[in-house]
Amino acid sequence: MPAPLYLSGPCEVCAQPAHGRHFGVMSCRACGAFFRRAANQNFKARDKTCEKGDCEIFKDGKFQCKVCRLKKCYQVGMDSGKFQSDRDLISNSNNYLARGKVSPPQSLASFVGRPEFILCCEPDKMSYVKTMIDVSDLIYKASSYLQKDPILIPYKYENSLEKMTLAMEDMKIRRANKPVQFVKTIGKAESLIFYETNFIAAAQWFSGFPEFTSLDMDVKLEILKSSWLLWLRLEKLAETADYHRRHVLGSDVFMCSEGACLNVETFELDLKWCTNYSVEQLRNFLIPVIEDHWRQSVAILTELDPSNIELNFMLIQLCLHEAGKKFQGKILDATDKLMQIQANNLHDYYTKKLKLPNYSSRLTKLMKVNQAIAADARERKEKAYLAEILNLFTVEYSHPEMFEIA
Repeated sequence: MPAPLYLSGPCEVCAQPAHGRHFGVMSCRACGAFFRRAANQNFKARDKTCEKGDCEIFKDGKFQCKVCRLKKCYQVGMDSGKFQSDRDLISNSNNYLARGKVSPPQSLASFVGRPEFILCCEPDKMSYVKTMIDVSDLIYKASSYLQKDPILIPYKYENSLEKMTLAMEDMKIRRANKPVQFVKTIGKAESLIFYETNFIAAAQWFSGFPEFTSLDMDVKLEILKSSWLLWLRLEKLAETADYHRRHVLGSDVFMCSEGACLNVETFELDLKWCTNYSVEQLRNFLIPVIEDHWRQSVAILTELDPSNIELNFMLIQLCLHEAGKKFQGKILDATDKLMQIQANNLHDYYTKKLKLPNYSSRLTKLMKVNQAIAADARERKEKAYLAEILNLFTVEYSHPEMFEIA
């Protein structure tokens, strides 16, 4: 007779619900990921000593002390040599019972070994009545920018890509004179300010794109609504890379909005305004995989240090490619023409200005960043579809197409 299944219980490191064996120890995914980083990288906490010596690992909804957390990982027997790509959810009952009292199975997530968002399938927390958030005013403001005549720049430029670069340089100069705000909590107020600030910033950037401004207004708005979050992600990753290169921000700190940054290890989410579920239930659902989609891209951008011309081309390619793929038809025709124009402009930049005829290797590396952002967008779009089916959120937007890849 096979051993019974013990698929839940307390994490032996932090006492939160466990999700199987990680490095030989019954633990939660958060502690498993923490130990993976500590065991395989130059982990700063490894060589430090905690003044208290025995901190409570998890308190008030967050992990307290990395030093004591790592110490506890080793104390309970975590071993980096015991990494398993397929989580050991089927345990020998005698060995597991010897570890302590086992709590009853808690969720389908433990049973199937899938991400925590499956925990959200709780009928009593589903939201069938929604609060409508009207973003029509943002659309109107964006339209006013897209209707304006192109900004006259008193410098000579050879093509539209160079013109956009001059505008970007001016933007960076203005940023340099403003302090960066450190965001510790993201709640209702921060989210709504985030939407407004960055949607309008994207509209301003598009308004400086000469060939784009000549398109019909309905086409311009559809492209903007479908791509502003992609534009924001790349623009902020590039800004983060610039700060990391100059050692202005720490390795865990990323720019998240205009003039605002956050620490990806310590920031807190307040979701009470938009869902009946807890942060822990939705954490893996809402927060992107930082290692795969943020750190790797920032590392590439930090190493290559793209010029403003290269960065503008990356922004154009990312936004227009995704918009064209989504809408097809008239919009696809328009985006293909604009991308071809800018590809020719970039070619001239490499071959005529930089005297770099063999630039394919560098451009391929830069495009890896765009590919990572697009992959993240696809994953988040799938999760948004699940959220709609499961009624996870208590709010909806007057223009939901603006947030399909949020």
